[in-house]
Amino acid sequence: MMNKPNWGLIGLGVMGTSLSRNFAQNGVSLALFNRRLEGKEEKIAEKHCNKYPELKAALPFEDLSLFVNALQSPRKIVLMLTAGAATDSVIDQLTPLLEKGDIIIEGGNSHFEDTQKRADKLEAAGIHFLGMGVSGGEEGALTGPSLMLGGAEKAYPLVAKELEMIAAKNEKGAPCCAYLGSGGAGHFIKMVHNGIEYAEMQLLAEVYEFVISDQNQDINTLQNMLGEWLKTSSKSYLLEITHVLLGFSENQHPFIKLIRDEASNKGTGAWATATGAKLGTANSLMAAALHSRFTSSNKGIREQNAKTFPKQQRHQEVSLEGLKKTYDLCRLINHHQGFEMIREAAQLYGWNINLSTIALLWSEGCIIKSNLMFSLIDHFKSKSSIFEMEPFIDQINTDIVAWEELLEKGIKLRIPLNCISAAWQYFMSITQKQSSANLIQAQRDYFGAHGFLRTDSNDKTVQHGPWARKKN
Repeated sequence: MMNKPNWGLIGLGVMGTSLSRNFAQNGVSLALFNRRLEGKEEKIAEKHCNKYPELKAALPFEDLSLFVNALQSPRKIVLMLTAGAATDSVIDQLTPLLEKGDIIIEGGNSHFEDTQKRADKLEAAGIHFLGMGVSGGEEGALTGPSLMLGGAEKAYPLVAKELEMIAAKNEKGAPCCAYLGSGGAGHFIKMVHNGIEYAEMQLLAEVYEFVISDQNQDINTLQNMLGEWLKTSSKSYLLEITHVLLGFSENQHPFIKLIRDEASNKGTGAWATATGAKLGTANSLMAAALHSRFTSSNKGIREQNAKTFPKQQRHQEVSLEGLKKTYDLCRLINHHQGFEMIREAAQLYGWNINLSTIALLWSEGCIIKSNLMFSLIDHFKSKSSIFEMEPFIDQINTDIVAWEELLEKGIKLRIPLNCISAAWQYFMSITQKQSSANLIQAQRDYFGAHGFLRTDSNDKTVQHGPWARKKN
């Protein structure tokens, strides 16, 4: 019995393979399972054990019952499967084979509400369920990912040692792994991570478009500029890989220009955008980034419209210094919206989430790791919002003119700056003492008798306008 592994992993796709190798490299004994599809997927687990030296001692299986019986109790089984029906199918097959106290850890990109349902269902069967957001891609899964856990609280201490062992470690040596709350908390945080990621990518795309729209600038100028940015507080993983990507060429031409301009998405950006609307929190940068991808996919329509509505650009000299200031400010807005979304969800779902812990989780091993994120670990220990943090208050007040000037130039260049514009509109709205929402309330009361509160009274009773009497 003592020779049996108590960790098992199901699903040996790219992420599952990398994660299993990570476990093995850290001394965790494993049993591996992959389904068998005649002529397509045969002896996958066995082939992996033969291919990767670190998996030589792992036990390979194609029979789920034999896989489960090979594990020591309490069994700890990680699922690395496609979200949705495939995950539910395997869970349904696993459940009758497991015993009370066994643990299932679902590491796919599942919707947090699905994770909540699975947790409730398995709890009733006496099986612990943890939803685990995994960020870092193939490389991160192998060398150290960011791990965001939610679900059965009493199960986490039973798996924490090994998960913290395989997780990324930030500059201070802290593991980027934590339990965040019941049900779908872990997958919710991963979803917000992906929403922030969408906006970070789009902001860099807009920086790219802004620079190359200037006839005096080229890809080399842009790459050199991003190289300089990497030496500053702007440094991030996405900035780093963008700098690297721009250096590739083919036949002495920038390779980036050989890539068709149609951006794809896998759904998590849409989930984040829709969830923000459901929560009633402004996540306009995530939404702008998502809709930018949607619009880009309409290549044929864009090409036809470009003929119908030709753009006559007026020359504008690009201020590279102003562009950096704008980029930095927009990133602050993006992160602010993401963390506010988490705060709202924590209150709604009863998750005791510390924002400093979230910043720590995202400080290494994930796609949105950055100098900014690392600095937020300490800032969130004393402040609850980015808009309360003195360094960022000073930065916004000092650099806002550069942001304004860049938007003006973008209009004259006739280029879309969807995320930069969304960040500006949000900041203008959230810092506006008196808004135009009183007119909205009047309109709603006129056609729907929804009522409003008056400015000249502290009475919280809903009032109606004089038009109500006139209509009656």
